[in-house]
Amino acid sequence: MNATELWQLSPEQFNEWRRANDYPLIWDLLVASLPHFDDWMTEQKIDKQVIFQIGIARFISSRCVLSLCLYMSDDKIRLYETASSALESLRKSGLIRAETRFEPYCMWLAGKHGKDEVKRVQSLLSVSENNKGEAQVLGRHRLLNIGGIELKSPIISGRLLDFTCLDELSLDGAVNNSKVYLWHCSAKGVRVNGGVIGLDLFDSLLWDHRAWAKKRELALEDGVFQDFTIECEEIRFHSSRAVLKNFNVRAKNFDATMEHTNLDKVQVAYNENGRVDHSEASKLYRNAKRLFSSVGDTVDAGECYYKEKLHEMKSLASPRELFKECWLRSGWLKKGWLTLLCYLKCAAKFISFITWGFGERPIRSLLLSMGVILLATLTYYLAPGSVTHDHLGRSLYFSIVTFVTLGYGDISQTSSPLQLLSAIEAFCGMFLTGLFLAGFAAKTKQY
Repeated sequence: MNATELWQLSPEQFNEWRRANDYPLIWDLLVASLPHFDDWMTEQKIDKQVIFQIGIARFISSRCVLSLCLYMSDDKIRLYETASSALESLRKSGLIRAETRFEPYCMWLAGKHGKDEVKRVQSLLSVSENNKGEAQVLGRHRLLNIGGIELKSPIISGRLLDFTCLDELSLDGAVNNSKVYLWHCSAKGVRVNGGVIGLDLFDSLLWDHRAWAKKRELALEDGVFQDFTIECEEIRFHSSRAVLKNFNVRAKNFDATMEHTNLDKVQVAYNENGRVDHSEASKLYRNAKRLFSSVGDTVDAGECYYKEKLHEMKSLASPRELFKECWLRSGWLKKGWLTLLCYLKCAAKFISFITWGFGERPIRSLLLSMGVILLATLTYYLAPGSVTHDHLGRSLYFSIVTFVTLGYGDISQTSSPLQLLSAIEAFCGMFLTGLFLAGFAAKTKQY
C-alpha cells in the first residue's frame, strides 16, 4: 500500500496493517541485532503481542520505568511512565484493574551490561540514510514511507507512527486528542498547519543537514501547538503565526526561526545523554537565547545566557577538547600558548560566575559582600594589633563602614597589615556593590 492509501485507513485499520506487515520485519531485526534482547524479554515477562499493540519504540528506548495498565472500563492495556502524575491520578480514581511495572530494554541493558552496550544499541536505532537517500534503522531496515503527500484534516491520534518515514508530509488541520509518539522516525520537511497537540518526537531526523539539499525542516504554521516533547540530536524548526505552549525541547544542536510567534512555557535544554560537550552546549543555549530574545521573553533569554556562559567557562577548562581539530597538528609552543590563554579566560569567567553569575545572579554579589564583611569583622576582632580587638560590635561597625566606603574616621587601624586589609575591603565594597546594582539593571538588557 502506498502512503495515500495508508492514511485513508482508520487508525485501527492502519495499526492492524502495521502489526501484520511492518512490525514483524522490525521485530525480527531487533531480535537478531540487539544484544541480550531475549534475556530482557524473559526477565521482564513482556509479551510480543502487547508490544505490537502499543508500539515497539517506547518499550525499547524509554529512559524510565514503565507501567502496563489494564483498564476497568474496556479491558484495554495502556502504557504510562510509572512516576507520572497522570498515572497517579488514575490509581486514585480506581480506573485501573491491574498494573505491571517493567524496565524498558535500554534501561535494563544499562543496568545489566553497562552504558557502552547502550551506546551501541542507540547507534543502531538512530535513523540514517542509505545510498539511495532512503531512511533506515538497524543498518538495513527501510522505514515505512508515509510522507510526501498533503493531507486535509487527517486523524493522527491513535496511530502507531514509530519507525516511520514522514518526510515532506503536510498536515492541514490534523485531528488529535491523545499523545502521538514519533520515535525513531525521519520527519524532514514536515509541515503542520492549523495547530496540533501532544506530539512526542524522540531520536528522529527533523532536518536535512546536507549543504546541497533544499531546506527541509519542521514547520509549524497558523495555529496553537501545545504539549510538544522533542528530544533529538539536532533540531531545526520554523514557526509562523503560531503559539507554542508547553514545549519541552532537548537536543545537542538546536536552532529555530520564528515569525509572529508567541511562546508560553517553552524550555530548551542540552541533551546530556552520554558525555557532555560543553562547547556544543554553549552553542545550543546561545541559539535558544536568541530565540527567546527575538520574541521578547527576557526571563528565559537570561536563563539561557547564564547556561551559555557556564558551559563556555567549562569548555575553556579543557583546551585540548576545545581545540581538538588543531591540537594534534600543533607544536608544544602553540599548545602551551592555547592552554595559558584558555586558563586565563576561564579564570576571568569563573570570577564573573562567582561574583554575580554572569550578570544573571546579582544576589551572589550581596551574599559575597556579607561574607567579606563578616570575614573582615572576624579579623579585626581577633587580631592583637587591632583597635577593635576583643570588641565584636565595634569590629562589625568598622567593617561595614569600611566596606561601604563611608569613611567616618572615628575608628581607624594603626597597624600596616590591618590598614592594607581595610583598603582591600573598601575596594571589594566598591566592586561588589557596583556588580550588585549592575546585575539588577541588566535584567532589562537586550540579549
